Amino acid sequence: MKILDIIADDEFLADVAKKGEYMRSRIAEMKGVKEVRGMGLMIGIVLEKNNASEVLAKCAENGLLVLTAKGLIRLLPPLTIEQEDINEGLSILENSITNS
Repeated sequence: MKILDIIADDEFLADVAKKGEYMRSRIAEMKGVKEVRGMGLMIGIVLEKNNASEVLAKCAENGLLVLTAKGLIRLLPPLTIEQEDINEGLSILENSITNS
């Protein structure tokens, strides 16, 4: 299968890991973030205010779909996400955390 060939490619997986590291480091610097954890592009965010539902609503209002799980914000972007889309999403996320 073509999909399995793509995701088994070491260069592709290294790019996914690089994107995940970038996202986690940017999120960790955001005001209101207590902890960031995850693997690759699966990212969990613990907020200082424990207001994940409010942040989820703000994100949705601004065009970013995120998930919540037991008080965490969960990010699960596609493995093929482009850097421009990552930066736009992180900007929306940061504004949503700050304004919630």
